[in-house]
Amino acid sequence: MKKIFSLFLFLSVVVGTTACFEDSKVVFAGIVAEFNETVVRTPALGVNYPLIVVRNGAGQLTTRVNLVGPQQPSEQVLQVTIDPASTAQPTNYRFGGTVTIPANSSFGNLQFEVLNAASVPATGLNVVFVLDGNELIKPSENYRRVGFRINP
Repeated sequence: MKKIFSLFLFLSVVVGTTACFEDSKVVFAGIVAEFNETVVRTPALGVNYPLIVVRNGAGQLTTRVNLVGPQQPSEQVLQVTIDPASTAQPTNYRFGGTVTIPANSSFGNLQFEVLNAASVPATGLNVVFVLDGNELIKPSENYRRVGFRINP
């Protein structure tokens, strides 16, 4: 009987002390955009973004952009730039400079074209896209860059 009473007392103390804790759910209230590939792939060695290997002359490619936060009732056009310090000559690729997230959607696609360059070094050429966002949607600081390595 003494053991049952001790067990009951112990359980009462445990339940009594934990039952009064406030609900500590963390809720993200902001709105940002990110490259999906930076979320699902491991960063390349020495940088904080992935380098996705593509072939020279691969043609039209797309990479998804995620909206993190509430969907917007109107279409959102986000600016995308090229990181000049990490990117090869502009003769190897072509892109429009924006990505559109349709109204009431959580995803958009950045489309770009890998051209057939006359000479690509054996080490490849890098193209690094940087998501800049717009007035409403800012880029996620950790997931705003994605790189593509153009191999011969």
